[in-house]
Amino acid sequence: MKIAALVLLLLAPIADRVVANETGEGSAADESAIRATREKFNKAIEQQDVAAINPVFAPNYHIITGRSAQFHGAESEYRNWQQLFKDDPTFTCRREPREIRTNSEWGLAEELGNWTCNYTVDGEQAKASGVYAAKWQRSADKTWLLQSEVFTTMTCTGSAAGCQQPDPI
Repeated sequence: MKIAALVLLLLAPIADRVVANETGEGSAADESAIRATREKFNKAIEQQDVAAINPVFAPNYHIITGRSAQFHGAESEYRNWQQLFKDDPTFTCRREPREIRTNSEWGLAEELGNWTCNYTVDGEQAKASGVYAAKWQRSADKTWLLQSEVFTTMTCTGSAAGCQQPDPI
C-alpha cells in the first residue's frame, strides 16, 4: 500500500478530532483544543477504541514508553494498541496534562503531564505512573496531531512481571 493511501486510511475519522480555531490566533484556543483532544484520547483508551485513538497521531508519530521501548509511525502505534487491548482487556491508562504551551504562529505545542496505567500481567494487577512530555503539531486541516510522546515511569506497584525495569543501555 502506498504511504499516501495508508495515511488517508489511518486518518479517515478526522471529523471526530477537535479543530483549532480557523485563524490560528490565540494560544488559549489552541490549548483548549489540545486539552479536548487529549480528553478524547483518554476516553478512547478507557473504551479500548483503537479507531478513535489512531486519528490523534501524526503519520510520523514517535513514542518512547515508560519502559524505554521505542516505536515509530502511526501504523505501528495502531497495531500496538490493537495488540495491547487484545492481550489485556483490563488495561486502563490516563494522561493528565499539567501544562500546555503553544506557538500558534508555527502550529506547535508542548504538553507536560502525569500518567497512570493499570494492567494485568500473569493474572496479577500492576499499576505504573509517571510523567510525560508530548509534542503536538497543527495539521493543514487545523487539527492538532501528536508528533511524539516520551513517558518516564516514576513508580510501579504489583508483581515483578508487571513492574519489569527497562533493559540497561
